[in-house]
Amino acid sequence: MGTKLYVGNLSYNTTENSLKEAFSANGREVSSVSIVMDRETGRSRGFAFVEFATPEAASQAMQELDGQSVDGRMLRISEAREREPRGRSFGPPGPGGPGAGPGSGPGGPGGPPSSGAYRPTGTGGPAPRFGANAPAAGTKRKPDGRNRDREGAGDKKQRRRNDDDGW
Repeated sequence: MGTKLYVGNLSYNTTENSLKEAFSANGREVSSVSIVMDRETGRSRGFAFVEFATPEAASQAMQELDGQSVDGRMLRISEAREREPRGRSFGPPGPGGPGAGPGSGPGGPGGPPSSGAYRPTGTGGPAPRFGANAPAAGTKRKPDGRNRDREGAGDKKQRRRNDDDGW
């Protein structure tokens, strides 16, 4: 067993100090306590991670405190797992895994295809469009990214001929 525990079902009023007190009972040495906070609201997300000096202390704390009440909520404690990689997968990973190192960018091994489905952030403007999503022939893109119809030179001449004929 590792030295880090996941502590779930926390009250929004629970503080890191109160958790440290609860987990350091019976002489256990707590290395760190980290309550996970919501980025937008700044409020607790209802779970925390508690790290101990020894695996034995972590195991003992899990056995004693799982299901016990802290700040009016029954704690759910388990061994913490490593965070799984996040993000979208655009195909089979290349050498070194998805998005690792040189050559893993658009169209490279392990990277997204270069069909216009991928656009790096901060490039400004819309993504290029290909295939069925392409603009119709004879259109030109305005600076703001919208399309506008554009007459070809032959179309203008034909219209002038029609106007001159009196039709």
